[in-house]
Amino acid sequence: MTTIVLKPFRTNLQRFATGAPVPAEADLSPFTFDHLKEKRFIGEEKPNKAGKNAPPDPAPAA
Repeated sequence: MTTIVLKPFRTNLQRFATGAPVPAEADLSPFTFDHLKEKRFIGEEKPNKAGKNAPPDPAPAA
């Protein structure tokens, strides 16, 4: 699975936007990978379920 950004954050060298992949070789200082994962800034990408469509948008209230 791929690690992705769940909440945007900055490191000493770059910014990470929501949804961006986090390369294994990325310099995350002053943070650690485990710290960012514990605080839910990064996490594992969830696989899409094949054959499932997104739920339709609710109808606007009249």
